[in-house]
Amino acid sequence: MNLSISFSGGKTSAYMTKWLLDNKLNDFDNVVITFANTGQELEETLEFVNRCDKEWNLGVVWLEALVDPVKGNGTKFRRVTFETASRNGEPFEEYIKKHGIPNQAFPKCTSELKLAPMRSYLRSLGWKNGTYKTAIGIRIDEMDRVSSNMEKENLIYPLIEYTKATKEMINLWWGRQSFNLNIMEHQGNCAWCWKKSKRKLLTLAVDTPEVFEFPMRMEDQYRFAGPWQDPSGVGRLFFRKNTSTKQLLEESKLPFERWKPAAVNFDLFNYELDSAGGCSESCEVY
Repeated sequence: MNLSISFSGGKTSAYMTKWLLDNKLNDFDNVVITFANTGQELEETLEFVNRCDKEWNLGVVWLEALVDPVKGNGTKFRRVTFETASRNGEPFEEYIKKHGIPNQAFPKCTSELKLAPMRSYLRSLGWKNGTYKTAIGIRIDEMDRVSSNMEKENLIYPLIEYTKATKEMINLWWGRQSFNLNIMEHQGNCAWCWKKSKRKLLTLAVDTPEVFEFPMRMEDQYRFAGPWQDPSGVGRLFFRKNTSTKQLLEESKLPFERWKPAAVNFDLFNYELDSAGGCSESCEVY
């Protein structure tokens, strides 16, 4: 059996990758580590993946989605490197041109921009479905993110099954390393991801409004792209309750309580502001 390690670019999946290579390498015939870049990852994420790759000699395969604009033709892959990886959302824009803007009603960006190129690459190696397992970096305190199709899809969650790793454990481990991922938790890998809680998005809009330039441009240019057309005439928008990027930026100018790590305290939890759509610190396939 082969093993595909999905390295999302976050601290958890990096820890999982290192742990698997140190402890389970002999359990598999072949191991491939992939990182799928959407073009909207933070530069710090790309630098972190590259540093992990160099420090630990991982042999990470950098991939980007190669979207075929023809209806019915699936997404393939292109190989890139740290130096040639897209920084301006090029793969993401090609996806939006064909499929439309992703949001809660159309949550397909991860499957098309990360999972599809990864699968396409593995097929190019001759890996067929059922001949490999895919390792996903989800911790035991994120059990709600485990796929209900894990057995069907041959998924494994080593940090749940073997190490019982929590966020605190992984942060302690990274604190002992010579380098780290230099972003705040609420930034995540995709800076403006529509799956983030509203409080995180508003905080980001105050601190780094420039990261919203891409989604704003996508809404201006492609809100009517894709097979589904909005009968109201508004078109598709990224954020919850049909909120546009411009509206989100305007709302961030009003008083609100900023996101801070203490918000994990359930006494401070506000359903409207703190509910997320499956986003933690990173965007995992499946």
